[in-house]
Amino acid sequence: MYQDRKGMMQGVNMYCPACQFVAAMAMNECNTISLGKPAAASATAIGTGLATNTTVGAKQYLATAWVSDAPYGRPIVATPSGSVTATVDVFGEDYLGQPMIERFAWSAVATAVNGKKPFYRVLGYTVQVAGGAVTLGIGTQANNLGLPFKGSIEWMKEAGVLLDPATAFAKWVAPDLTDPATAITGDTRGQYINTATFDGVKEFIVGMRCDNSLNANNNGGLHGIRQFGG
Repeated sequence: MYQDRKGMMQGVNMYCPACQFVAAMAMNECNTISLGKPAAASATAIGTGLATNTTVGAKQYLATAWVSDAPYGRPIVATPSGSVTATVDVFGEDYLGQPMIERFAWSAVATAVNGKKPFYRVLGYTVQVAGGAVTLGIGTQANNLGLPFKGSIEWMKEAGVLLDPATAFAKWVAPDLTDPATAITGDTRGQYINTATFDGVKEFIVGMRCDNSLNANNNGGLHGIRQFGG
């Protein structure tokens, strides 16, 4: 079973532009990949009471960096404490150590906003449009897990139960091929959409056929388009 995350140094960017081959992976075959045993979703797992009236453009670091309990990251959610008009960029890294920024914005609403990029580490946030006295909670979503490579999912097993392979396409968020990536584009390798609830016990395993193709600019490969890092 592929477990490349275990051999990577935290804080070192292991992204390989136009990556064509990885020793532990079989091209043109279905690779068995564990996506871990993620804990239940929590709207404040990463931070709570985070100010939205800080100096615009100044990085605000978390007291303790958050590290994903899923080996290839999981998407996050940002929830304001009340109605707010604000824009906040959350920054951190993907599982490869690539710097990554995702933008969250509200316009006179108090709704939670789900992100589209699976973070492996979250380091902090930057206010781009100040929101006054309203604070933010940042946490983990109840759905989706990051994938190690660009490719497609062909079968899925959750808590030891093989799901109907006919539903595989519906269990997959395709890679966002936008080049260059931006703060609002989706993940460059795609995601798995879980059926079972995360609880820290169930393991999620997928059979993945990896795609090392490049675009017209020779960008992409197994690691996807480079993440937006600012």
